[in-house]
Amino acid sequence: MDREIPQPDRDRVSTLTALLLLTYTLIRIVTLPSYDAEISLLGLLIRIELNASFVMLTIAACLAAAGSDWLIRSHPAVKDGDIRPEHWVIPGLAALGSGAILIRIPEGPALWIGLILTAALLVAVLMSEYIVLDTEDPRHDTAAIGLTALAYLLLIGALFAIRATELRAVFAIPLTLCACGAVAWRLLRLARIRTSAVRYALLISVITAQIAWGLHYWPLPPLRGALLLGLVVYLGNGLALAHEEGMLERIRIIEFAVVGVIGIAAVLILA
Repeated sequence: MDREIPQPDRDRVSTLTALLLLTYTLIRIVTLPSYDAEISLLGLLIRIELNASFVMLTIAACLAAAGSDWLIRSHPAVKDGDIRPEHWVIPGLAALGSGAILIRIPEGPALWIGLILTAALLVAVLMSEYIVLDTEDPRHDTAAIGLTALAYLLLIGALFAIRATELRAVFAIPLTLCACGAVAWRLLRLARIRTSAVRYALLISVITAQIAWGLHYWPLPPLRGALLLGLVVYLGNGLALAHEEGMLERIRIIEFAVVGVIGIAAVLILA
């Protein structure tokens, strides 16, 4: 008898997607007073600004993460009481990134097209997170590839935004550390690395943050900087997977070195 393939709860997916789209729409309708504050810390003047866009985008990211958890709890492979925080990362980043783009699109046909594409993206992410729970699901590999590609795309987008806003290093480096660490950890968990995922992710994020600190003071275009840091995370994840599988031999190290050199050259020449 053929094994029955679990299907995502369509009601949960549609409800969550509708709530996220409603949140994006409310950004244009709801008017909240802006809050500005200045804090002096270690000789640095830190300016904090809270407005409606910041609040609603934060709500959207949290809603996507919570909704993803709500959806995967309906999977037969998830036992009662199980907590799977790795499934929060990509939906949260997707909701945050999509919202940040939508609020910059003027009202008109372009906005409606953006909302439709955002809805399709969110549905695809949520369904992929559900599918990758079961390694025996015939759709698993396709969903995993899609999540991996999207994770790197979102990471590069986040790194680009951090560099483009020209934040001070004291803010930019911790944000880079958190973004790279979260994505690296999610991808390692996606590759079924359990106990060592946190350790590898911390190592990758620290190395990337150190490189980002050096690049911060170079007159490097934001896109090039983001692509270079994304390449570091990609290579770090590849080395971590090879080490975990006991396949980190000399030839593999040479392969990663060649990929790194080609990647750096491509970024510097083409980007």
